[in-house]
Amino acid sequence: MYTVQQAERLAGEFLRCVSAEWDNEVALFEEDSHKAAKGEFFYFSYQSVKYLSTREDKYRVYGPSCISVHAVTGECRFVSMPKLQAAGDPFNWWR
Repeated sequence: MYTVQQAERLAGEFLRCVSAEWDNEVALFEEDSHKAAKGEFFYFSYQSVKYLSTREDKYRVYGPSCISVHAVTGECRFVSMPKLQAAGDPFNWWR
C-alpha cells in the first residue's frame, strides 16, 4: 500500500513522462487542497507551470487536470471532472 507521499511521486513521474512532448510545461499543485485520498485512490491536480507561478487564468490548462493513483497498485490515470464527481468529490470542490 502506497503512502500519499509515494503516490504523489508516482503521479509526478507519470505527469512528466506523459507531458514530455506537450506544448505546455505542467506540474502538480503543491498545496494540500489539491491532494486527496478517497477510497482506494489518491488524487492530485496539476496545471501549467505558468499558471502555478502567476495564477493568471490565461495560462490555465483545460481538460482533465487531475491524476488518480491506485493506493495498492500505484497505477496512474488522468481523471476527468465528471469522474471526480462520481468518485465522491475527493477535493470537496462541488460542496
